[in-house]
Amino acid sequence: MEIEKAKYTAQEIAKWFLYKNYAEQKSKVADNDNYEVYDGITHLKLQKLLYNAQGVYLAIKNKKLFEDDLEAWDHGPVVRDVYDTYCVFGRNPIIIPSTHENNEIVKKIEEDKEVKEILDMVYDNFSIYTAWELREMSHKKGSPWESTPKNHVINPTLIKEYFQKEVVEQ
Repeated sequence: MEIEKAKYTAQEIAKWFLYKNYAEQKSKVADNDNYEVYDGITHLKLQKLLYNAQGVYLAIKNKKLFEDDLEAWDHGPVVRDVYDTYCVFGRNPIIIPSTHENNEIVKKIEEDKEVKEILDMVYDNFSIYTAWELREMSHKKGSPWESTPKNHVINPTLIKEYFQKEVVEQ
């Protein structure tokens, strides 16, 4: 069965994750909560959140969350365009400006109940891990990353089947 086309870009989903993380951090500071799992998102962690979001969405909805390809790089699955945008932050948390355009993108995703529900689930279940822990998860034996030659596109069908079997059913 053919996988449907996506309605978002990886850049848009990345902005949603970054805004969500910033809102969580602000909320914890306001509550005087010492809740360190909501540290900022580095570009390595962002890549793994995108990978997990795409995988969970494919497994549940049989369609791509975003159209961009995930490539098998040394440190796991990567969306090249998102990497090019945020790699300047290195190992530091990514900070993006609150612009009208960014706010509109996040608002559009927030209003899409089907997508928001899955993104919230992915964020709640995967943001608690460090970037390196998420990297290690993506490197498991038999994973789509492990099954794909380095620097090649990871087949979305491989991602879907892996997430159906190893993540969503767990």
